[in-house]
Amino acid sequence: MIITIYDAASAEEQVVILLMRFKNTQVYDDPNNFISNWSNSSSHCSWNGITCSRAGHVTSLNLTNAGLVGKLHLPTLTTLTTLQHILLHGNYFTKGNNFSVSSYCNLQSLDFSKNNFSGMFPFLDLVPCHNLSYLNLSQNLITGTDITEKTGFGASLLQLDLSRNQISETTLLSYTIRNCQNLIFANFSDNRISGQLNETETETLVSCKKLTTFDISYNLLYGEIPHGFVGDSVKLLDLSYNNFSGVFSRFDFSHCRSLVSLSLSHNALSGTEFPSSLINCQVLETLDLSYNELNSLVVLDISENNLSGELPLTFGNCSSLESLNLTKNHLFGDFLSSVVSKLSSLRYLYVPFNNITGIVPLSLANCTQLQVLDLSSNAFTGSIPSVFCFRNAANSPSALEKILLAGNYLSGEIPAELGSCKNLRTIDFSFNNLNGSIPLQIWSLPNLSDMIIWANNLTGEIPEGICGHGRGNLENLILNNNFISGSIPQSIGNCTNMIWLSLTNNHITGEIPASVGNLNQLAILQLGQNLLTGRIPPELGKCRSLVWLDLSSNKLIGTIPSELSNQSGLTSSVSFAGRQFALLRNMHETSCSSAEQIVEFQGIRAERLEGYLIVQHSCPSIRIYTGSTPNTFSKNGSMIYLDLSNNSLSGSIPQNIGSLTYLQVLNLGQNELTGNIPDSFGDLKMIGLLYLSHNKLQGSIPSSLGRLSFLTALDVSNNNLTGSIPYEGQFPSFPSSSYENNSGLCGIPLSPCATQNHSPDFMTDPEKKETSETGLFMLSVWFYISMVLGFIIAFWGVVLSLLVKDSWRHNYFRLLNNIADWVYVRAALLKARMR
Repeated sequence: MIITIYDAASAEEQVVILLMRFKNTQVYDDPNNFISNWSNSSSHCSWNGITCSRAGHVTSLNLTNAGLVGKLHLPTLTTLTTLQHILLHGNYFTKGNNFSVSSYCNLQSLDFSKNNFSGMFPFLDLVPCHNLSYLNLSQNLITGTDITEKTGFGASLLQLDLSRNQISETTLLSYTIRNCQNLIFANFSDNRISGQLNETETETLVSCKKLTTFDISYNLLYGEIPHGFVGDSVKLLDLSYNNFSGVFSRFDFSHCRSLVSLSLSHNALSGTEFPSSLINCQVLETLDLSYNELNSLVVLDISENNLSGELPLTFGNCSSLESLNLTKNHLFGDFLSSVVSKLSSLRYLYVPFNNITGIVPLSLANCTQLQVLDLSSNAFTGSIPSVFCFRNAANSPSALEKILLAGNYLSGEIPAELGSCKNLRTIDFSFNNLNGSIPLQIWSLPNLSDMIIWANNLTGEIPEGICGHGRGNLENLILNNNFISGSIPQSIGNCTNMIWLSLTNNHITGEIPASVGNLNQLAILQLGQNLLTGRIPPELGKCRSLVWLDLSSNKLIGTIPSELSNQSGLTSSVSFAGRQFALLRNMHETSCSSAEQIVEFQGIRAERLEGYLIVQHSCPSIRIYTGSTPNTFSKNGSMIYLDLSNNSLSGSIPQNIGSLTYLQVLNLGQNELTGNIPDSFGDLKMIGLLYLSHNKLQGSIPSSLGRLSFLTALDVSNNNLTGSIPYEGQFPSFPSSSYENNSGLCGIPLSPCATQNHSPDFMTDPEKKETSETGLFMLSVWFYISMVLGFIIAFWGVVLSLLVKDSWRHNYFRLLNNIADWVYVRAALLKARMR
């Protein structure tokens, strides 16, 4: 029925007639008297549920939750050309005989949800509504549709909700996926849709460029989820409560860059692994896989994401899970007790770098097969539990091999009960507030390879007899920054697998045992800042793998053994490669030279490490670099760090130290060394820091040191050196403090030497002038070279480029070539000007 309106008066009358016809012929019952004020005695714009424009045109009919009972005939309402919204949610309308719409339909929103529409829904009758963007038919009794490619809804539709009906066929679902060009929201949940999703490319969500929410949960769909089903625009995808099957690892996540929430719970998915393509879901926050057939799931790795909150309780049903990796997220709460402790098959648990607080859960002892427990860098407090090593119900010994609790706030003593974990290989309790001594039961563990408990408040002594009785497996003993006393036991020489021995900054006394020379695998030996006495054992020269030796700030006497250089050209860094470390570097401040050190860095937050080390040393010039060590040299290397400073060493410096071709830091300052600076130091091609201050060295600074192009920090102050400071290399660029208190030294940057102001008498005036110009030219050239090499070639370019990463090293040497070209051009220009 089409009504033609001729004037404003008749138009208003016709609107009233149509609305009253709707009330009188289509509404059978109005139990709440919602439309009782609809009468000719009042303006229709004042009626309940009617919204008019300023011009008095009806734009919206909103009878939501009115409780009306009736039979709807759409032509009556859609003849109103100004009507944009019909909202009938929460009534009891059924479908009338005529559900077609007027050709003048201007509807934008149509909400028939929660009514009594049943049977096949005639979408064909909605085709004339070209502006329809919202269609809600949820909570009805619709069973299907006769929709076709020519009779479906138009491209204007943005939101479609058909949830909670009785739709059984996939026809409407497939049509919607094929025609979703502008669709944003589609909900088919809680129906009876049975069948398989089509495998064709046109029936995946990839073609739905604007779709953000797609919900087909609570249906009877089965089979495998089509390859590439997820689209890049989809944020929420709910496929739960169906019968989807197949191996979950085959699920294709290649188009999931917007996916925030995915629910696949209550299906029949199987498998033991996660899809590798899941890495593409960079913003995924929720993944629900509960109640599938993933009981055979063995490995779950969701590390290094931005996940927050707790692990869902449903993960407690993964009875076959053996490895759980939650590293580097933002997890918190008590899920370790409520979920993880129920995983009876769990062997490997990695939860470092999260935000978990409270005590370490005792219930984790229920995971009797646990081999690795890593809770590093959280915020745990309280004491270390003693229950992890109790025998289980079968009276079998604990399977625990690694317990990593570094970077927390644990206090109290280390429990002696850990000595019952006979399979224990690695202990890392670094960066806590532990006190007391290390129990003898732990020192006696037969398979212990790593004891890493630095930066605590430990006391006591290292017992004699370690690595004895066949227990020679200790590889890393890192106890620096504690209050350990006593002497280093002779039995340390039995630890023939030792790679890293760090006892720096303790209260250790006595002599360095000669048995340390038995440690052929030893790469790092740090004994600085203790109370050690006696001589440096020459047996250290037998440590063919030694790359880092720090004996600084002790009370050592005697000469520097020439045997320390015996390993030059024989050293391999293989055993040291790949380890996480932090390099604490003093930026040219000699008063803090003892702050140079390398520390173990596994499982500790960088910001906490930085705060601790700067407070410890109180040196404003400290810089901290972190990384892992590459295999810098395979067989022909040498020591790279040698610090014997702040002792009472005497005698001359051995000439053969110059054979340590990879040496980058040499600190012999604050001793009582005599003799000359060895000319062989010119062969230290990689040297970056050279500290020889506060000794009794004599003679001149060897000109061979001018070949040290990587040298960025030099200190020869407070000696008895004489002669001219070399022009070569970077010597003129170093501050005067590097040379002060040597009464016989002269030249830039100190006062000029007397011979520099007077030419020999036998020279003619032209010769004097040429000599003076040549000297000026050389000074200018070396000034530029020194400035460039002194400030552009920073120390990190040496130590870190060679110690940390190969690519940095290659770029570094490429930079040197460019600098050489620049210096050559600059020198040529200066020479030309002088001529």
